[in-house]
Amino acid sequence: MATLFTPYSTITGLSGTVTGTSNAVPTWVPWIIDQERVFSYQAYEEIFWGIPDTFKLVSRGSEDKPIYLPSGRKIVEACDRYVGKNFSWQCSDPNGQLFFDALFAREAFLSQFQGNKLYGIIRGDWCWHITANPLKPAGSRITIRAMDPGSYFPIFDPNDVDRVIGCHIVELIAVGDETQVKRLTYRKTDVGITSEIAMFALDDWGEADSSPVQIIQPVTALPPLITALPVYHVKNFLEPQNPFGSSEMRGLERIISALNQSISDEDLTLAMDGLGMYATNATAVDEDGDAAEWDIGPAKVVELKGTKSEVFFDRIQGVGSVTPFQDHLRYLDEWLMQGSGTPDVATGKVDVTVAESGVALLLQMGPIIAKAEKKDTLLLDTHNQMLYDLLNGWAPAYEGVRLPEGTTLTASVGDKMPFNRKQRFDELLAMLSAKVIDTQYFRDEMSKIGYQFPADIAQRVQTESQILVDPVSARLSADLAAETDRGFSS
Repeated sequence: MATLFTPYSTITGLSGTVTGTSNAVPTWVPWIIDQERVFSYQAYEEIFWGIPDTFKLVSRGSEDKPIYLPSGRKIVEACDRYVGKNFSWQCSDPNGQLFFDALFAREAFLSQFQGNKLYGIIRGDWCWHITANPLKPAGSRITIRAMDPGSYFPIFDPNDVDRVIGCHIVELIAVGDETQVKRLTYRKTDVGITSEIAMFALDDWGEADSSPVQIIQPVTALPPLITALPVYHVKNFLEPQNPFGSSEMRGLERIISALNQSISDEDLTLAMDGLGMYATNATAVDEDGDAAEWDIGPAKVVELKGTKSEVFFDRIQGVGSVTPFQDHLRYLDEWLMQGSGTPDVATGKVDVTVAESGVALLLQMGPIIAKAEKKDTLLLDTHNQMLYDLLNGWAPAYEGVRLPEGTTLTASVGDKMPFNRKQRFDELLAMLSAKVIDTQYFRDEMSKIGYQFPADIAQRVQTESQILVDPVSARLSADLAAETDRGFSS
């Protein structure tokens, strides 16, 4: 029978064997595919942070402290740098813009966005959760929070696996000596969106007919203006028929593991060559003078049996060069970066001539820009849906903010290519000299790249030019203007 392929097949079974709950499948999750999903979130985080024992590295000799290169972190950080760059929102109504600017500032939305996005690239999924409290003062009732995707379990339409009709948000709670599950459930019903909160036994929360041990909030309908589930799920990858995304490190785990193994082996080789390993035909003895075993490893001694008549104690010749290790590491790293679409320039390693050449830079940046643009599409689709619901549901329902019909609230991202300010200045200057553009357009474009001009700069330039051409006429004009300002006219 063929092995079932899932988005988590490349990480399941590869990670280490740490005792306790670390690297263990969460058995409290009732569905196998979700067990693998939640497990993968933690496993990919451990790869990102270089947690020891994440991979099953082969121990060479007595070395028990392997080295973990930040290979996964380099891939994720480079991707995060370009995905959702300069994220912002725009409301077509000025008053609406002020309201949502204040809302997002109060909720620290941008800082949450950055962290949520980074972990979404690590894990493969990221979520937002919107709630509201009508008892709070006006202007502070809506709450927007980043949510761990490991606590999100969608409920699917039994007749359409692509349609989500509800979701559970679960949280493990310690109650006395046992652990229970606090479950917040949203559902789409004939009366709109409903919510309920209950406590369940650890192994019972996922069954439809399970009885809660405590009901915290009975089934309650949200305001009629709210027509969508208040949980917004962003996928790092869109895979047909798969309700979840997958980590940016998916499929690269074995190369990362090989890099860690190789650098650990190289480190051990250098240690053994530097500290030395020795051979003798003498018998090791303990502190009591009894025969013992030699330990094998750096600065250790191996007892050899043979016919050599004299007692000897020699240093074993070590490796003369680590160049083969370095070549192997570079080869693995090169394929890791190419396979992940992460060019050197995206990690900050670039030749000056490439940076100065727009065409060369674009060619090198092409892979990661193309990858980031695909992710931006997923990001913007979900965030535009969330902004639409905030504009038309949550703001009027809880804050009484009703904007004119047709008002829009949309998200956008900025340009991903590094901006060459000098090149743009030279282009504008050349166009101005060739009379392709006028001075006002020149100033407008210069303002976009950071230059600031006084409001009366055009008049000042014109006056200065007139002085240089005809100083006498310019003086008469200035005197006449001064007299007019004092109330006289000619």
